[in-house]
Amino acid sequence: MFMNRFISSLLSFSIIILLLFPVTVRASTSASPIPDRNINGRISVFLDAPWWLDRDFVREQIPIVNYVRDKEVADVHILMTRHGAGTAGTNYSISFIGGRAFRGIDQNLNYWASSTNSSDDTRRGYTNVIKIGLVQYIATTSLVDRIIVAYDYDEQAIILANALEPETDPWNSWVFEVYGGGNFRKEELQSNISSRFGFFADRITEDWKIRFRPYFNFSNRTYISGEDTIISSSYRHGHEAYVVKSINEHWSVGVFNSSLASTFHNMRFNVDLVPAIEYSYFPYQEATRRSITLAYRVGWGYRDYLETTIFAKDNEFLMSQSLEATARFQQPWGNFRAGISGSHFFHDLSINRARVFANINVRIFQGFALNLNTSLNLINDLIAISAGDLSLEEILLEQSQQATSYNVSGSIGISYTFGSDFSAAYNPRL
Repeated sequence: MFMNRFISSLLSFSIIILLLFPVTVRASTSASPIPDRNINGRISVFLDAPWWLDRDFVREQIPIVNYVRDKEVADVHILMTRHGAGTAGTNYSISFIGGRAFRGIDQNLNYWASSTNSSDDTRRGYTNVIKIGLVQYIATTSLVDRIIVAYDYDEQAIILANALEPETDPWNSWVFEVYGGGNFRKEELQSNISSRFGFFADRITEDWKIRFRPYFNFSNRTYISGEDTIISSSYRHGHEAYVVKSINEHWSVGVFNSSLASTFHNMRFNVDLVPAIEYSYFPYQEATRRSITLAYRVGWGYRDYLETTIFAKDNEFLMSQSLEATARFQQPWGNFRAGISGSHFFHDLSINRARVFANINVRIFQGFALNLNTSLNLINDLIAISAGDLSLEEILLEQSQQATSYNVSGSIGISYTFGSDFSAAYNPRL
């Protein structure tokens, strides 16, 4: 019954995605002279990116254009996305979408930010790419004589880059990171101390995606109430690892391995080994702008519990499977992300879980935006919960996981912006 409901939900979700299917943006490699759209000769630019874009810095470094607050009044819509490559770095995809008189004149550029970059290195890097992308639009205006082109020319570097012998990488694309830290807080009647440390080893290429990450977290909290002293100690240690192999532009396979020791999850030790296969409707190269994927996982695990569970188990071997469909779009009209998933254990199909979520931010018309977020989890697989009743202290201090059959959340927001179309000024003063 559960699987029938899940399959029906998956088909309904697929129909919704097809209805929302975005129009592919076509790039043009040539442009004819275009008259100035603005009286002052400047083109209007709309910066479309999440919180990580330093807009003030971009405006300061590129003052030759007018920055507008809505894409409908923009000559150029700059849509920026980013996706991480583990601890190796982050790839920024920058799409220039022509509007009004520039309609049809589009291009896509990329900027690679190494994980060793400072935040200033990164913002200067993607800002420089924005400068390069805007040249073809500004060059058609009366401000063309204000453009100065400079090349970072290194003859020896060019010779090496075009040599027949491929450049060697002594690390073979591996990137490593060691981290650690802690914090503490002390008051008259309470104190808190925690620590965390771990290790990353990542290797990401066009064909492979590999990670090994052990981690260790510890926390100790003390509360004094009258003559009573309450001490709460918890830990969460484990590791996550995976190896993913690209088969072609639409298929990939992988193996995931993890372990966990956690007081909150009533887990002395657990280990999982899960093979997986994924199909991407769009080529993976388009993932920063649009993606529809279907992933299937089936795996085996062993669990050793700290306390006897509600199913009278101290330890057990388990097999499970899951299916997940996810869609992500970041387009000029806004952002959309939604998914549906289901999983169950093989020894008892009634021990299962289903999840549906959706996040959408849409510009309905000029100045008006709608934001919706919702998530529903039907939870019937909390088999690790201890059999005994939790004390009030354990509940309030969140020392142990509590039983629940569902989790639902949601939010809605609207905004309407009006007034001047221009927002070019950058003012760092008080």
